[in-house]
Amino acid sequence: MIMPVTPHRIKLVVPKVKGGKILKTCIRCRQHKTKCDALITNPEPCSHCAKKSLTCTLDIITSIKKRDGFDVVEKLASEVTDLNHTLDALILRRSAMVLALVKRSQGIIKSSGIRTKIARTPPVSQIQTCLDSPEPTQPPMVLPLPASQSMYTIETSGIAPFSISMEQAYELFTNYEVNFNQFLPIFPDDFFSTINLAQFKQENELLFWCIVITSYLNYPDVHSSSNYRLLVDHIKALVVKTCWVETPRSVYVISSLLILTTWSLPQTTQLTNNISLKFLSLMKNLSLQFGLHKLEFLNEFSHKTRMSISNEKSVDSIIRERIYKFININSNYWYIYLGLSSNNAPNGSDQDYIINKASNIDIFDKSVNTNDHYINSLLRVSVIQTKMSANMMDLIDNTNESILTLPNQINTSKVLNLKMFDVILEDLKKVLTHENQVITNLIEISITYSKLQLYIYSLSHLSVEIGEYKQFISKICSCCFNLLSLYQNQFKDISSFNQLPIHYKFPVELASFILLKIYKSPLLNTVEDYHLIKQKFNEFYDNIVKKGISGNDWSFVNEKFLKILSKFDSIENSFVINRMVVETQDDDEDAPLFLLVKQMKNYLVSSMSYELVWCIYEREKKKIDEKDVDWEKFGLDKAKDKAVIDFLLKNETILN
Repeated sequence: MIMPVTPHRIKLVVPKVKGGKILKTCIRCRQHKTKCDALITNPEPCSHCAKKSLTCTLDIITSIKKRDGFDVVEKLASEVTDLNHTLDALILRRSAMVLALVKRSQGIIKSSGIRTKIARTPPVSQIQTCLDSPEPTQPPMVLPLPASQSMYTIETSGIAPFSISMEQAYELFTNYEVNFNQFLPIFPDDFFSTINLAQFKQENELLFWCIVITSYLNYPDVHSSSNYRLLVDHIKALVVKTCWVETPRSVYVISSLLILTTWSLPQTTQLTNNISLKFLSLMKNLSLQFGLHKLEFLNEFSHKTRMSISNEKSVDSIIRERIYKFININSNYWYIYLGLSSNNAPNGSDQDYIINKASNIDIFDKSVNTNDHYINSLLRVSVIQTKMSANMMDLIDNTNESILTLPNQINTSKVLNLKMFDVILEDLKKVLTHENQVITNLIEISITYSKLQLYIYSLSHLSVEIGEYKQFISKICSCCFNLLSLYQNQFKDISSFNQLPIHYKFPVELASFILLKIYKSPLLNTVEDYHLIKQKFNEFYDNIVKKGISGNDWSFVNEKFLKILSKFDSIENSFVINRMVVETQDDDEDAPLFLLVKQMKNYLVSSMSYELVWCIYEREKKKIDEKDVDWEKFGLDKAKDKAVIDFLLKNETILN
């Protein structure tokens, strides 16, 4: 007789454990942070396990950690604080209701001097009279907000609180939309037109204040600089609270950090400790935790994370992708600017599918949105900058065992890389041309900045003849002049240099440093060339840099940049020239006699600021005896080039 085969039915497994606690959720639901209905479906498995035919076992806790006294006190203190806030809000609401009832009663209140804006309980007699009034009850009314709720305030312990009115907040948000959003398009098109500031501040306080502080950079108000300076410390404390003390749950937190790394906070304490690197590392970690690099698999990440920016799914995906691209763009720009290699930088930007697709495929798609083409082009330029720096870094480091060790072969490799990347950047300019002239100009500035970085490598550890070395100097000067022309065409209407993002602020600083270094070196042919350098430098300084420090005191924003310029300009030319001379051994005939960029090492790639700071340090801190300049090493004849030598010995400042 054949017995019928019944399918195996899965049941809920309730473990038997001594000394432990059985939970109400199964192991799978607890791991995936989903609601478990095991107690309802008992003895059957929960609905999630039943769908996938999995064994449903209630989870257990074998050991319960006892709370120490400090934790209990801390929890009680937190609960008392929350209770105080709740009571304060309740008292304000009841006071407003009583004041409204008193105002509506007719012929009973003898004194009309009660101010409705003051949240203060009226006398008991007035309350009793109002409550005994025979007037019928009126329908519910919309109560006016207390005066304090029309102001937006940020408070930090040890720092004076800062407040702005609702009207000022709307003006600052509008100013950001007009003057700043074009450089960092990471918000939906209707973001600023449909925003409710009160609700937005409550949900995304960090982003609210980041937009406010950035908008102050060119806000036409006499107190803009002082307000900005005060907000800096508040913002730093708010970042710590939002990202370290609490657990960030919203993509808007990454948007806030992007703003802070695009228009970086000034270093008011230590100039050597750049807080932007910490923000970059934090952004990279959060983007991976939120799954921004896995756009199609966002549902696999934490359900408690708020990753929606727009109600439209397609727009939401586009904005998240833009945010992820800008994280990589800003990382590349900052690492190059600070003279770091992306391989050694914390949480370096490893390329992935989104980055490769945007920088190698999407840049050729003419149908993409203008903002997306701008982002993809900027990403492509930053990726080339990173690869260029990695190649040149190995060639500058002569101790690297992965490259050829013969001096002639190393020098040849440097020259080949210089020419190769020069051709790549020139071809890239043709590829990234857009019908929108503004976008084309912005991308051309980025490409010219990359060329300037490349040419600076030619000034360091390169064994060439003096004539060929001067040709590199001529290329660098032409590149700086071209950069100035592009700035004058594109940013002639800007009201403040501080308004520029790092992508266009860093090129100004690098061009200024290199022009100043060339101006104090004996590598130009005539005195007229020095006058031309001075003229172009002051056009940089007057038309762009001074816009950020005129009127209000904004010098603290660019303190490091301005301090390096002024200190290096005050050093005697003879001291700077002697520091360029390379100490060589007698048997090393191929070694260069001098280098304009002498201190550059593999860990400080393309960092002209380090070169100038080192010279300032030697002049101020070290006791170095002055020597006569050996002009012959620079190809100068004392009789033939007397005019150039006399000009350099006069130590004429480059600033007008």
